Amino acid sequence: MKRLLFFFISFFAFLFSATAQVDLEKLMFHPWVDSVFQSLSPDRRIAQLVWVDVTGGDDVATQVEVARLVKEWGVGGVIFFQSDPERLARLVNYYQSVAQTPLLVSMDAEWGVGMRLPGIIPFPYNMMMGASANPELIKAATTEMAHQMKRLGIQISLAPACDINTQPLNPIIGMRAFGESPRLVTDCSVAYMQGLQANGILAVAKHYPGHGDTQTDSHFTLPLLPYSRQRLDSVELYPFRQLVENGIGAVMTAHLNVPELDPDPGIPSSLSSRIVENILRKEWNYKGLILTDAMNMQGAQSYGEPGDIEVKALKAGNDVVEFPSDPVSAIRVIKKAVEQNILTQEEIDRKCRRVLAAKLWAGLDHRQPVNTGNLIRDLNTPSAELAKRKLIEDALTLLENHHNLLPLTRLDTLKIATLSVGEETLTPFQQMLANFAATDHFNLREGFSSDELEILKKRLNGYNLVIAGIHSLYESKTRRSMQVGNMQRMRTNRPYGVTDELEALTDYLSQEKQTVMVCFGSPYGLGELRTRVKPAGLIMAYQNDPLVQELAAQLIFGAIGARGKLPVTIGNIYRAGDGIPFEKVNRLKYTIPEEAGVDSYRLTSQIDSVVNLALEKQAFPGCNVLVAKDGNVIFHKAYGFHTYEKIVPSRRDDLYDLASVTKICGGLPAVMKLYDEGKIDPDQFVSAYFPDWKSRLFHPSNKSDITLRELYAHQSGLIPFLGFWKKTAQEGRLLSRWYTIEPDERHSLCVAQGIYLDKRFLKTVFRDIRKSPLKNRGKYVYSDLPFVITPRLVENVSGADFQQLLETSFYKPLGAPTLTYLPLRKFSPDRMVPTENDQYYRRQQLQGTVHDESAAVLGGISGNAGLFASANDLAKLMQMYLQQGNYGGIQFLKATTLQEFNRVQFPQNNNRRGLGFDKPLLNNQSVKPEDAYPTRLASP
Repeated sequence: MKRLLFFFISFFAFLFSATAQVDLEKLMFHPWVDSVFQSLSPDRRIAQLVWVDVTGGDDVATQVEVARLVKEWGVGGVIFFQSDPERLARLVNYYQSVAQTPLLVSMDAEWGVGMRLPGIIPFPYNMMMGASANPELIKAATTEMAHQMKRLGIQISLAPACDINTQPLNPIIGMRAFGESPRLVTDCSVAYMQGLQANGILAVAKHYPGHGDTQTDSHFTLPLLPYSRQRLDSVELYPFRQLVENGIGAVMTAHLNVPELDPDPGIPSSLSSRIVENILRKEWNYKGLILTDAMNMQGAQSYGEPGDIEVKALKAGNDVVEFPSDPVSAIRVIKKAVEQNILTQEEIDRKCRRVLAAKLWAGLDHRQPVNTGNLIRDLNTPSAELAKRKLIEDALTLLENHHNLLPLTRLDTLKIATLSVGEETLTPFQQMLANFAATDHFNLREGFSSDELEILKKRLNGYNLVIAGIHSLYESKTRRSMQVGNMQRMRTNRPYGVTDELEALTDYLSQEKQTVMVCFGSPYGLGELRTRVKPAGLIMAYQNDPLVQELAAQLIFGAIGARGKLPVTIGNIYRAGDGIPFEKVNRLKYTIPEEAGVDSYRLTSQIDSVVNLALEKQAFPGCNVLVAKDGNVIFHKAYGFHTYEKIVPSRRDDLYDLASVTKICGGLPAVMKLYDEGKIDPDQFVSAYFPDWKSRLFHPSNKSDITLRELYAHQSGLIPFLGFWKKTAQEGRLLSRWYTIEPDERHSLCVAQGIYLDKRFLKTVFRDIRKSPLKNRGKYVYSDLPFVITPRLVENVSGADFQQLLETSFYKPLGAPTLTYLPLRKFSPDRMVPTENDQYYRRQQLQGTVHDESAAVLGGISGNAGLFASANDLAKLMQMYLQQGNYGGIQFLKATTLQEFNRVQFPQNNNRRGLGFDKPLLNNQSVKPEDAYPTRLASP
């Protein structure tokens, strides 16, 4: 019966631990807590109140010392800092294995374990979360943080930082704060806590009573908060009280001097019973765990000797002392204080029970070793990345948008230069920008000189838009200082990294160029820029994270909308709450499969399996695979090499000969545009637009009454193809009467590199088509010939050059520069994937010139073949079709036009075709799977 009762009590405790609110007093006399408590000697009860730090690196001596403290002295918890995931997991297992009482394992992981562990997804800083002002997204992110911690055997996150940062020169908080508004900080902190505690991780509100309005750092001194109780209640204390009321599991006390709360001269708040016991426990009726900030900080040690200050901290009402300078000495001094009745055994026992209750809540009554298998994969889940993505998207803040420049729309009018300041190599920001439009990239190193700036100015001549990423404004003075190993270094008049040269650059960009500027750093750094003129576009991106860079680039082009609000005031330039919203335009967005409801692992593994088999079987030497769903590019990967010799690896920006896909990407859009403009009628005779087919007195035509609808639905009776090129060769040799090896005024049709055809051959092509027989008119018979004549037909109707019409009407406005005919005129050959080693016509490897022979004799410009593109740019045109003619805020074609061309034209003839577009079989859903075309999974 007792075992059954214990099971139900334990089960209730487990259920309770899965809720967001924590009340440790309800668990302090739980049977498990009582059993463990009774097993502890008085010394070990004291040791439960002492937590020590662990360096998870190569410092074996320290790790051995921690193990000794755990095994011989029974310290209650360990706090991990720098390590790597596998080593941390092994250390957690080892320390827990030698611990008589389960250890509370904690980490100072304000933006997730990736803050401390390399190779793990880090989440946004608090300030970026505050810019989103979206509690649900914050909760989703901290839910993922909790999953990461649980996977590593961690039970406590020393977060959130609930400080209200009203001081731009704060040397310790800054980007660690959600903002300067008590309400915003509270809402974000509560959401942060709920995500952790609802998933079994104890949250810690810090740095009570509030470190946000200080200009000194408690690591080095005792900061002063010289404010009235009314001010403290409405600002500094406000979020802490709200978190207490919402059931936060722990509160961390800071080393601050707050005379209004305790007039004792120079007493740190962490050692003050008036501030800890009286306010937290008695006034607010707090029932969670109270722990100190690190006791080795100067803010605490300024008030007494090591050991003595730990006694003062416990006497003040703290349950746990962190990081004592000498843990063993601290335990001994605390024991002596009990013997001298400075601390009572009852106080120690109650604090010990509270620590044990926290261990019960965290599930340590049934501790399990950390499984190190698949650890990295389990820590870097797609759901974690998706939560991070959504939070960043909501946080990016648009502060300037002159004349509604953003999102960029008229890409055909822009010559874009990208500039990354503070980075010497191509950045994720620049790489993502290049997905949307043709861009040229420039970089300036951090600390660039005036001479380097002058060189850049000359190089930017001719560009009418500069997109500049400022990567050199420090995200956090504290973080930057820690990186250089000197916390004092950044205490300068311009602590956020602004230089005279950077100001000169931003002045130039704002005054002389149309510029979109993105600040990948602290918003306070923006306040240091004494720029006279604001840029046309300004985005606050908060931190220099690669994913932040990518999403900021997507914001500029409207693949995502602008929703963020500035969480802090920037000098007298911008106020907290500023932010210009706009809705996304329907451009392709680059994201992960999970955002489109697709499983990353399954998608990648299945595509990899198919492609790798094809590579193994030498079906092709390499390829690009791009998958877009619901307007999201969710997969893009290059495989293999350009050729079987495996010399040039495939790249995602490779250009491919599109072959027959040209029909719906070259010939067809031109025809649809003419229909859109009312210049052609599908039921009009082709001969009205293509005079070659008109009957004349001595030249009757068998094609004079063929309609456009018949032509592009492939039931006009035209034969499938004609081998035009064969007339220019004899016995496998090209005839000199037609070809030269260098172009001239007459030989202008390039059929391959170094082979030029006489342009008079075009007359032969169109004469042969005119004279070709008609067969099976009224029945579906596929033919290349309708698209061979399409460029001439389009030029006859529009009066415009076919290629120029396509580029100005579609390719350039789409931001698809690689979607082009004759790519060698624009791009380096090494970007083009060879199509074939042609041994029967051109006798060479074809690279950058069209493979199709019919298109080749037309000089590479035809409606049936000749287009080249990268997978990314091809996808833009396809997405425009899917979106009924609309893309990037531009209506390229009317929806009714797409609907007309995409419908089955002659179902009564059992012809599945649209106008130009192929379609599934009319009875595709009812035929056997092996007889389906293209597959029964294809939609109508």
